[in-house]
Amino acid sequence: MLAISVSRSPPTRKIRLSSILDFDLKERVRSSVDILDVISATLEVQPQGRNFVARCPWHNDRRPSMTINQERQTWKCWPCDIGGDVFSFVMRRDGVDFPTAMRTLADVAGIPIEQYTGGKKTTPGSPDDRDTLFAAMKLVADEYFDLLDDPRTDDAKIARDYLASRGVNDENRKRFRIGFSPDSWDHAVKLLKDNKFSGEVAHACGVASAKQSGQGFVDMFRGRLMFPIFDLQNRPIALGGRLIPEIAARHGDKAGGKYINGRETMLFRKSKQLYGLQLAREAIRSQGQVMVMEGYTDVVAARQSGVEPVVAVLGTALTPDHVKILKRFAERVVLVLDGDTAGQKRADEVLELFIGESVDLRVLTLPEGSDPADYIGEFGRESFEQIVAKAPDALDHKLNRLTEGVDFKNDTHAVTKAVDTMLKIVAKAPEGLRVDQLMTRLSDSFNFRVERLEQRLATLRTEARNRGRAQRIAPPVKELTQAPQRIVYEKLPPLSGLDLHLFETLIEQPDLAASAVEAIDPDWLTSITAKMLLSAYQDLDLRAMPLDGKSLLTMIENEPLKNALVTLLTRVDERSGQRVDTPEQRYADILTRYSEREKSREIASVVHGMLGESEEDALLRKLFDEEALRQQNRPK
Repeated sequence: MLAISVSRSPPTRKIRLSSILDFDLKERVRSSVDILDVISATLEVQPQGRNFVARCPWHNDRRPSMTINQERQTWKCWPCDIGGDVFSFVMRRDGVDFPTAMRTLADVAGIPIEQYTGGKKTTPGSPDDRDTLFAAMKLVADEYFDLLDDPRTDDAKIARDYLASRGVNDENRKRFRIGFSPDSWDHAVKLLKDNKFSGEVAHACGVASAKQSGQGFVDMFRGRLMFPIFDLQNRPIALGGRLIPEIAARHGDKAGGKYINGRETMLFRKSKQLYGLQLAREAIRSQGQVMVMEGYTDVVAARQSGVEPVVAVLGTALTPDHVKILKRFAERVVLVLDGDTAGQKRADEVLELFIGESVDLRVLTLPEGSDPADYIGEFGRESFEQIVAKAPDALDHKLNRLTEGVDFKNDTHAVTKAVDTMLKIVAKAPEGLRVDQLMTRLSDSFNFRVERLEQRLATLRTEARNRGRAQRIAPPVKELTQAPQRIVYEKLPPLSGLDLHLFETLIEQPDLAASAVEAIDPDWLTSITAKMLLSAYQDLDLRAMPLDGKSLLTMIENEPLKNALVTLLTRVDERSGQRVDTPEQRYADILTRYSEREKSREIASVVHGMLGESEEDALLRKLFDEEALRQQNRPK
């Protein structure tokens, strides 16, 4: 008889020095916010039995199919097969990574995250304290909003009348929190001082400027319509001001530019913010596209007409960071440009940003002398949406511009230059059907053979790669506040068979998990999902943390695995009290079956190695295989 033993050595693992702090911070943040409050801030939530439900924003949900379990602090959309905890929801809602979601929720909970991350510790009330700047900015933005309604001043009435003349109704004034800054040098500075904020704080949050002579600070915005700029958590982080002609006339040449955009601060980076994104993101997701405009009033006018997926840049051209942010929410971006020469130039500038990002960029150039607000006001929403739908692909737009007025038969130089310009742009695009189609079009348009164009394209790509290698430097260390890449969530295979029964039992009776960590060999498990879940248990055990569902949710940062865990938790909840046998009995049976299965596999492996190729050996091997299969499929 063959003596075969099944044994294993427990894996050796090292714990990062910061791991306990990481776990403590995650658990503190998670326990300090209520997932129901976070979800209901952007979705309409209603009770259903012991839980709550909402319409899922990630599919066309006609009846609420997202379940929120307030007791367990989890959410799950069954049609989408996605779910998790409060971190998971914020990551999907805002299209951000885990550290950014952590900071967002820490800010909501009022937890100073720098104490855990080793960042610079700040003093409340100081100009380098983020919470102080958020509070100061909100105070000023709310004050400006209220002042536009102030019946006691003539200037407020002038501002209201001007806003009305621009076609903005009261509903949208409130939606965008449009306000008015008095024609005063120190209104905001005094307001903040009266509320115990220093002049340095007023300057640091971007509402004041340093005096040109002497010490002290003066208001940055005076006698203007005010457009607060919000982050994705709907917190004001900066302000933009528009000139009001009647008030500006008092100051002549000193009135300043038509628009003044807020200065960059700790809270605000022009290259990473888009006006109106916090209001438009759900419409962008549901419609699969976003329209990028050039000004505040364009966005307000579009929204007022019923066009919702609209944002605007903030005093700067589109940047690579803007592209990354937009990609989190939609693959189709329509750049809506004013009908002037400057608009055409801006289309050329942003084209190359999108080429390497695999974004479907469309360019809509409005009729000459028209901006989006004017066009929508004159022709209406339906006409605007029709021209948006017909907006050409950015590459087609560029090709049309390059070939406009070119004599294809006689102007050889112009044709060759246009082709080479297009190929240099295409060289930055990822290979695929889109490039193949464009090459065919170039061939048809310029009467060049496709093979000749492809040779030139290959040369340009080689040159670009060589330049890249020569200029390559080490990538910067990713900071907690860095603009995150678009998050891609891969599916994990579902738990099944013995693996499913094992983890259901451990969830139902956490006291068994310590034994399972020692007894279960990862090689026994049949799916990567099961192995990852066991690894999470092992990590908790090494940290001497409770081996329960709550701790697992805190430990796991992999979103597909967290979704699998929520599914498992829900399944255990639904079957609670329905089992006749005890968790201890099931666990003992599961271990026995794992052991029998491994023994059968090892016997089969040994026998296969001993047998030759004779007919009798083949028959004997078949019998062993059938016995191993019988043991594996033993009735539950």
